[in-house]
Amino acid sequence: MMMNLSKYIYSSIILLFVPMLLFSQIPKIEKRSDVGYQGPSSAEIDAMPVVATIQPSGNPESDIHNFQKAIDKASKIKGGRIIVEQGNYQLKDVRLKSNVHIRCKEGVVLMPRLDIESKSQLIFSVGRFANEEIKNVTFIGEGDFSNRPQFYYDRSIAVKCRSFTIGKVTNLYLENFSVFDDQTVFSTISLNMRKKGTSKNDRPKNITVKNVSIYDASYGYGLVQGNTGENVWLKNLQSVGGVTARIETHTGREHNVGVDNVVIEDVVCTQGKAAVTLQPHVVDNGIVTVNGAKAIRCEWGVMIKDGFISKKLDPNKEWHNGSFAKGSSIKNVTMIHGDATTISRQSKVYIPDSLLPYYKEDSSPDKEANIGCKEGPSIAAILNLASEEMKIEEETISHTGKMAEKRQLIVTKKVKRTHSK
Repeated sequence: MMMNLSKYIYSSIILLFVPMLLFSQIPKIEKRSDVGYQGPSSAEIDAMPVVATIQPSGNPESDIHNFQKAIDKASKIKGGRIIVEQGNYQLKDVRLKSNVHIRCKEGVVLMPRLDIESKSQLIFSVGRFANEEIKNVTFIGEGDFSNRPQFYYDRSIAVKCRSFTIGKVTNLYLENFSVFDDQTVFSTISLNMRKKGTSKNDRPKNITVKNVSIYDASYGYGLVQGNTGENVWLKNLQSVGGVTARIETHTGREHNVGVDNVVIEDVVCTQGKAAVTLQPHVVDNGIVTVNGAKAIRCEWGVMIKDGFISKKLDPNKEWHNGSFAKGSSIKNVTMIHGDATTISRQSKVYIPDSLLPYYKEDSSPDKEANIGCKEGPSIAAILNLASEEMKIEEETISHTGKMAEKRQLIVTKKVKRTHSK
């Protein structure tokens, strides 16, 4: 089974290839002073001892034990490297700890456990437990786009899958791996809070996610979801399906904990919802900037929704619509339109009348049946329902492709359409 699985994964790369920066070895950590990871450099990490070299065991209990034992050892000596050799590993609920630096060789495949029945399987977590104070964690893959490490999901194994569940951690760096999804539930990388967290002190800080791709993501999910976080840098990310970079601050809404200083650069989405989506709910967020977003046959290029008050919130408390801080901006967005993508039923009202024949009410393009999706045409480069909250540099926004002339470049409430059909 493992041999066939690897063959499937590697052949899929050819079918779903999207051009991207290639690596012939483990890439060096990239740092910038204003955002993202601020921990030890590549040179400093390379000087740390190798505490373990992990080999595939063919047994999930042994795989989990080997990973956790190596992580505990590296953290205990306050800094160590873990080398993961080529092969297939079945993992679940592996806890990353401080000063742990994992380097995965070419041909590593990480997947949920095959020997248990569980609707939800989370592979790695960091900083999610109440008393954890985690810092300086890196996970980097070796190899180029064709052979770098991969996460693999299958809905028949687990409907809900996630590679990294992230809570309170300072200085986390994730780079150079691919995720082969099966339209499972959950974004594969989630920036959350530690359990029972109530303040900004309980969220991730100094986070970099760079050169990561996901394939066959569900419309409602995708690659990275930033529920909370401070100093977050998302760079060179790709998604086939779903959303590449989603900033939706609902996890800490009861405590007004969201995001501050998020930089999104050079992200691409193909045949999905959008390259970037932004939604504040009831949280007052800091600045979010988008510089470089490309959408190919997607519903939107960038989607911005205004804040709203959920009915699930305590009705006895006073709530207000959330926002992103002044100074937030969007530029360099490219949209390439198509006539057959996955769109939300709620978006039908934004489709130009001339393109309504491409909307198929009887279609079900997503495996997550209750998500409310249909097949339809891409709509616009930007949906902006947040009035003047975001500065959009319109001269840097473009759209091309099938019947681009029939679409608006930027859709707002003011141009929302009422259809005769």
